[in-house]
Amino acid sequence: MNKVLKDFLFGILILIVISCLEYLITLILGIPGELSGEAYANYKNWEFLLTALPAGLTTFLFAWLLKTNNLKVALRRSIIWTIIICLHFLLLGIGYDNLQVVFGSVGIYLLLACAFAGPLFCAKIKR
Repeated sequence: MNKVLKDFLFGILILIVISCLEYLITLILGIPGELSGEAYANYKNWEFLLTALPAGLTTFLFAWLLKTNNLKVALRRSIIWTIIICLHFLLLGIGYDNLQVVFGSVGIYLLLACAFAGPLFCAKIKR
C-alpha cells in the first residue's frame, strides 16, 4: 500500500507539471475570446494534441527519476498516473460543463496514451 500511495502522490505532482505545460501551450496558441462550439472544440483538440508529447516526456522523466526498471512497477505507475490525469480532465469537463468537448476530441486520448506509455518506455529502456 505504501508503494501505491507514493505513486499516487507523484501522480499529483505529475498532474501539476502537465497542467503547467498545458497552460504554456495555451499561451503559445493564444487564449481565445468567445469561440463558437465547433471552434472551441477544435481549439481544445489542438491544445491536447500539443500537450500529449510533453505529458509523455513528463511521465517518462518521473519514471526515470523513480528508477523504474521493472515492467510490473512501470505498469502500476502508468495505470495510477493515467487514472489521476483522466479524473482531472473528467472533473474539469463536468465543472466547466464541456465534457463533450474534452472527451469528444482525439487529442485527450493521445495525451492519456502518451502519459500511459512514459513509464513503460522507461522500463523498456532500462532493461
